[in-house]
Amino acid sequence: MPIYSAISQLCSNYPKSEQQAQSFLSTLTPQVQEQLICAIYLGRDHLHSAALREDCELSRASTDHIPAGDYAQIVFEKGDSGITYLKKLTQCAAASGFDLNSL
Repeated sequence: MPIYSAISQLCSNYPKSEQQAQSFLSTLTPQVQEQLICAIYLGRDHLHSAALREDCELSRASTDHIPAGDYAQIVFEKGDSGITYLKKLTQCAAASGFDLNSL
């Protein structure tokens, strides 16, 4: 599943528990899981932007220190903010002509 599909699916049915988050993540490849975690944090960094910021690194390198075992907890704990972050990053990427699949 490409990152855009993962974002869409996650935003439309955000997990209500860490177990639900883990179930959702288990449907994704490791690469898409990494992209999704990166997208959450990049979205937070772009919350007040209309386009991608030039001072932010747009790669998974910014979140590669996070163990995969923590992903479900991160997704669950971000809650509604996670949805906001993902939608904002998607908007900024579209405005900047950036394909999130390249994260």
